[in-house]
Amino acid sequence: MTVQGAARVRPPRTAPVRRLLRPRVSLAFELAAVAAWIALVVLAVTGGSHGADGAARSPGTGVPHHHVSTTHAVHDVAGSGDLAMWALMSVAMMLPAAVPALEHVGTNSLRRRRQRAMATCAAVYLAVWIGYGALLLGPAALWARLPDDVALACALALAATWQLTVHKRRALRDCHRSSPLPPTGWRAVAGAGRFGLRQGGACLRSCWALMLVMAVASGRSGMLVWMAALTGIVMTERLARKPRRPTRLAAAALAAASLAVALPAAAGRWY
Repeated sequence: MTVQGAARVRPPRTAPVRRLLRPRVSLAFELAAVAAWIALVVLAVTGGSHGADGAARSPGTGVPHHHVSTTHAVHDVAGSGDLAMWALMSVAMMLPAAVPALEHVGTNSLRRRRQRAMATCAAVYLAVWIGYGALLLGPAALWARLPDDVALACALALAATWQLTVHKRRALRDCHRSSPLPPTGWRAVAGAGRFGLRQGGACLRSCWALMLVMAVASGRSGMLVWMAALTGIVMTERLARKPRRPTRLAAAALAAASLAVALPAAAGRWY
């Protein structure tokens, strides 16, 4: 083969850059997830429910609480019945996992209605997670009475167990399934909403235990670290071609984290 022939066969070095710079139909939703992360970081750093005197105040009472961390102040907002914080966490953690589904909707919709179809799909998808957050507000009062380490260790152990079940594998397979979308009219709107509901239901069945961990961990210091770790697990499973191995590795990591949280707490109570 001549040098010129080899040069023609060799893929251009600029191809990865071109793919990176290529317009993405899901860019607006990716930016929304980034904005949600920025908002959560700002709330965690500044304290979302701090008063002017710098002390955290119990929502709805105005009673100052001293010795309350900024992340616990954020947790108080979510635990007061306001779903705004949970919705923000859902956008930050779960919307990135829906990007492949949104790209499917965008590329299979007419150009003039592409953004509308994607917005419909994303709204239904996030509504599933916000509904799950509303269901968690009831039992949140129960685990709030437990020591933080005990509640978190139990949630991590439950998530590790769920990772290894056949129901988890089936849910992950459902997350990768697509469906045809009608091109125009109300059928197109209903099709995008139905696809968002299917994706949201499959994602909920797959990741409900991980988000339960996040609900319990949101009252602890290092909340953002837990968010980043759990988001990494969700994205790795969602984007992997063969998700079984990442799922097992995540189960091992969650089990190890459960032991790391439980053993020091048990040792401290024993001694």
